[in-house]
Amino acid sequence: MSARPKVLLIVSGGIAAYKAPALVRALVKTGHDVAVIATAAALSFTTALSLSTVSGRPVRTSLLDPAEEGSVGHIELADWPDIVLVAPATADLMAKAAHGLAGDLASTVLLATQAPVLWAPAMNTNMWRHPATVANLQALSDRGAHFVGPDAGELACGWVGEGRMIDPDIIAARVRSLLQDDDAASWAGKRVLVSAGPTRAYLDPVRFFSNASTGAMGFAIAQVAAARGAQVVLVAGPVALQTPPGVERHSVETAEEMLEAMDAQLGLGDVDLVAMVAAVSDLRASAPSGEKLPKSSVSAALAQGLLVEGVDVLATLTAKHRGSSTHFLGFGAQTVREPTDDAAVRDALVSAGRAKLHNKGAQSIFVNRVGVPGVGFGSDTNTGVLLLDAGREVRFAGPTQPKPALAGWILDQLASEVCA
Repeated sequence: MSARPKVLLIVSGGIAAYKAPALVRALVKTGHDVAVIATAAALSFTTALSLSTVSGRPVRTSLLDPAEEGSVGHIELADWPDIVLVAPATADLMAKAAHGLAGDLASTVLLATQAPVLWAPAMNTNMWRHPATVANLQALSDRGAHFVGPDAGELACGWVGEGRMIDPDIIAARVRSLLQDDDAASWAGKRVLVSAGPTRAYLDPVRFFSNASTGAMGFAIAQVAAARGAQVVLVAGPVALQTPPGVERHSVETAEEMLEAMDAQLGLGDVDLVAMVAAVSDLRASAPSGEKLPKSSVSAALAQGLLVEGVDVLATLTAKHRGSSTHFLGFGAQTVREPTDDAAVRDALVSAGRAKLHNKGAQSIFVNRVGVPGVGFGSDTNTGVLLLDAGREVRFAGPTQPKPALAGWILDQLASEVCA
């Protein structure tokens, strides 16, 4: 494999092809060299010019291209990549590949390549569920093909259900994981328990203490883990995010409810990884009111010190399940006083992470900065440091990256700890 892994992207003719330039950008951003094949139908939804601009390579569209076929170009193209990615993957192209048809450039390359193939399906819900598609999916899977998605949600046709092409950042993370030496298949069958989002501590029926967590990082870890074959349970606080495909979700509001739900899951049997990503409320009212308090009473309640420390979900779980084979991963959000340089920021995060590891009893912790643009709460991107082995081993995640890509990186780092 080259220093920059080579991805051959096949864009087939679904409406999700309009996302292909964004997918190419995500692949390039995560360190891949990308070449593109576009079917004739795909070019109804995107353009060869946009794809060649973001990939930096001419887009191939024809099997019988006089400029390429003198050197049997379709075979050279099939031999070139480290991985073939089909996104969007239509029911038609999946059927052709399942039956070994080779009537155009895309299907011919799929028949000729020896590289692993990753399919990102996109189609109407009825097409996805049709017995013919199910059989074709099984045939491709039996031959070693990999799949990511589809997602569930509102489709272009107006339906709501499975069939939407999964997010480009998730696809890029899956490509990278398949090309890693530690092999993402190591997560197949592993049980992963993830918490996400904020919790609420009610002062009265309408007022509560909470925080700015959106749940995006926890949902990304759940989604990427499920895409890698893990059995994932997600315990989510009050957020408006859709449940990732293949994930079992339990919705909660308070820290006590989150603790109860996670403890119940740990009581069902061995859990390989607990990722405590949720931002649990630090405070709670010692005696919440059953009725809405007048504004004057709220101020009085705060002044009288009727707030107490909330339950520490992670520390409680690690104490109760100490000695089990479960790997507990904590998350910490940390402010760093400015002005400071990158090295000083990392040192501050590492110092905070070591203290949190000691207090929480976890085996690892990921610490990210908050209070600055581009990382932490409310951002689509994130970065930070991962501490393992009581904080003695420190791994820096690098520049800011989309949260799904960072989720893949974290799972890559933990594979040797959890999946060995």
